[in-house]
Amino acid sequence: MGLFDKFRKKVKTIAEEIDTEELTREGLEESPPSAKPIQNELKPIQNELTDPEPTEKPNTEWDEWGSEEEESPEDPWKKLSKKERKKLKKEAKKASKEEKHITKPKGSKVDLQMMRSTTGRQLIKVEQAPRGSTGAKNIEIGEGKNIQIDLGGGVVESGGRVIKEGKALNLLLEEIEWAMLESDISSAAVSDVLGLMRENLIGSRLRKGANLAKVIEATIKRALQSILRADYWDFEATIEKYISEGDKPVIIMLVGVNGTGKTTTTAKIAYKLKNKGYNVVAAASDTFRAGAIEQLEAHMDRLEIKCISSQRGGDSAAIARDAISHAKAKGADVVLVDTAGRMQNKTNLMNELQKVHRVTNPHLVLFVGDALAGNDAVDQAAEFSRVLTFDGAVLSKMDTDAKGGAGLSIAHVTGKPIVLVGTGQEYTDLHQFEPEWLLEQLFE
Repeated sequence: MGLFDKFRKKVKTIAEEIDTEELTREGLEESPPSAKPIQNELKPIQNELTDPEPTEKPNTEWDEWGSEEEESPEDPWKKLSKKERKKLKKEAKKASKEEKHITKPKGSKVDLQMMRSTTGRQLIKVEQAPRGSTGAKNIEIGEGKNIQIDLGGGVVESGGRVIKEGKALNLLLEEIEWAMLESDISSAAVSDVLGLMRENLIGSRLRKGANLAKVIEATIKRALQSILRADYWDFEATIEKYISEGDKPVIIMLVGVNGTGKTTTTAKIAYKLKNKGYNVVAAASDTFRAGAIEQLEAHMDRLEIKCISSQRGGDSAAIARDAISHAKAKGADVVLVDTAGRMQNKTNLMNELQKVHRVTNPHLVLFVGDALAGNDAVDQAAEFSRVLTFDGAVLSKMDTDAKGGAGLSIAHVTGKPIVLVGTGQEYTDLHQFEPEWLLEQLFE
């Protein structure tokens, strides 16, 4: 059952029980007081602080305060000392700068608008077709993450009825919340999306004849799409760029917890890249799990790809280094480093993983998550990203009965996109992730 199937049924019940006037009220010529007008009222004060010192008292709204018999209050600006005025100007200027989107830290030569891997290499962004809506707002929710809220064509700038806070709206959003949670979307993602939805809906004007439930549904779809498309990059195009520029061998390191399918995913990536005409070498750096080395060797023998390995219990970083040396000597294009699965709370094992990262200096780090694990996969990705930042995630086992919300939640909590998805046991069952496909799974 889709994300909104139950919601639509509940909406129908709500619509029968609640008058539509409880959702909205008659719109006046001017928008109702809200946080936005308050902010607008503060702008003249901020401008006064940033503008040059006035030479004479301006003739403004000060006269409107009090009765005609009262004297106009003295300009507060003139009460300040020169030092105080200078300090206020400086603080206002600093606040103004902080409101703007900064794309480059002070002293940095790196353009942060260009998507880069954890080791500073450029990632190729997936091209997106322009969308028609003009009402989108990119809202930062912390830690560099953004959600795009777009109320679409159901909301107008003037006329219509004003959406108000009340029982009807609360019930609609509550039903959305339960539907999203049941689809394995994390509570943090649900809270952020619905909080921003509520903030942007209340006080907005509903177009005449528009259905508020449908406006909410369409808006949430667009919000979830914005999460999935954040920093979304093209796997094959990125590899091709590195190789065409002579930056090879391209080193791809796969990480994750036990049992998520890293070794199988490594084999699928090897097959995909070999079919593109690249010379691939694999490093069996999972020296911890019993049978892991033999499993990867069996896959590589089948694919006729060189696999560098040692005995179980060997130094995983040394194996990865040997594989890179072999690739350089043979002129290979790509090295795939299959690491041991480990729980994110095992400090010593995570330190070993960091050692492999330091030795290999990989072009790309991919976190492999199990779509069936639901919110457990989200927690694992979040912990991994704190210890070892990755560039993108691979969701395995998407051909099963996974609800799909885990993928969206991983993208939300880590700020890193889902790049590839595994949809079966065959080598061909690995594909570039497509956000619209996952949204179809969730909504339809």
